[in-house]
Amino acid sequence: MNEKILGEFIGRLGEARERLAELQTFVDDHMDTNPDEISWGDVGNAGYVLEKLTELTDWCFKRGEYAE
Repeated sequence: MNEKILGEFIGRLGEARERLAELQTFVDDHMDTNPDEISWGDVGNAGYVLEKLTELTDWCFKRGEYAE
């Protein structure tokens, strides 16, 4: 096994975990919006986030357009 490749892989997994934690905080905080002042723009932004996350999870789990 190539130690350099393994190190890079593990490092990138760590970065992915950090980004996932950031996203979790962002979503838990209502995407940095005031729930009492939600607009249709905020709904669109939530849809955009969902679209990108769905694309990523579909790729990871081979669903949708990535299904075999």
